[in-house]
Amino acid sequence: MEERMEGRSTYAPESYTAMCMDAYASVRDCLNEGKTLIEVEFPAIPGEDADYKAASDVYIDANVQYALVVAQKLNAEMGKNVDVLVPDGIEYRRAKKIFENALGLSSAGVRLNVLDGRKSSMFGSAFGDMLGGKGLRTRKEEERDNDFDSADVFIVVNLSTIELESLEKFADETANGRPLIGLNLQLDTLRADLGLFSFPEKALHYRFLSRFTPAFYLRTRNYSRTINVSPFVINYSGAIFREYPAPWQVMIKQNNGVLACVAENEDRFTLAEAKEEMLIALGINDPDDSPMKKLRSGYKTSTWWEEECDDEDSDAWRT
Repeated sequence: MEERMEGRSTYAPESYTAMCMDAYASVRDCLNEGKTLIEVEFPAIPGEDADYKAASDVYIDANVQYALVVAQKLNAEMGKNVDVLVPDGIEYRRAKKIFENALGLSSAGVRLNVLDGRKSSMFGSAFGDMLGGKGLRTRKEEERDNDFDSADVFIVVNLSTIELESLEKFADETANGRPLIGLNLQLDTLRADLGLFSFPEKALHYRFLSRFTPAFYLRTRNYSRTINVSPFVINYSGAIFREYPAPWQVMIKQNNGVLACVAENEDRFTLAEAKEEMLIALGINDPDDSPMKKLRSGYKTSTWWEEECDDEDSDAWRT
């Protein structure tokens, strides 16, 4: 792992498979160090509207596919039995229909499973109970509900903010110390909903989400900057990047599409800090005492979960 302690000078994965392999390497290092709550985050689909498509079938299916790739690698290289968890029985049956034959899920080492433990629909389960498990739609032994005993590692995908409470309950009561990997859950986006009406309280971040160690993290952003000379508007792109156990990095996207490192730190960059590092690297940042800097950034430059808080149970998510 020592050779992976240094951050990358550039990053340009050849494919999503290559990025999944990079994510696996970071997850492996986390597991070897005894981490049990692990975050993997990267753009699930290409393009600037990736977040907009976050509720689409393309996004959902892509995340299941990435999870299966990482799971198969964990099984082949580390001998881990891995359950890929989707939110409910509907998603389970859909994913199983799409991926079982194509990706060889007959292997006992990698399975699809359900976060809430209920693989059957409420309708099917009711009739199954009435028939005593007999009839045309009898479920196979492999379709047993709450079947988590054989898994060494869990990878969970495609959760909503509401389902984060179920994830916490699963981690505490079912996983019971077995590693749990959140893959492309967009936790930063979900954190923004915490505390709003009908959503879980902000305390969920402090007591649970703060305990996740970011193993592989690539969050891209597009920005524009107005200047007082031609061309008057400069468009630029960059990313916050982390590949455990290397430090956090800020990267700028070059004209050839390669991400180049412009700053790094042992602690996580806030979005505002990352943007400022990009501006400094481009030479278009405002001086610290400039009125324009205050006008652009405003009074508050960080989100509530990025601020230091004594209520946090852990700083794992920052380091």
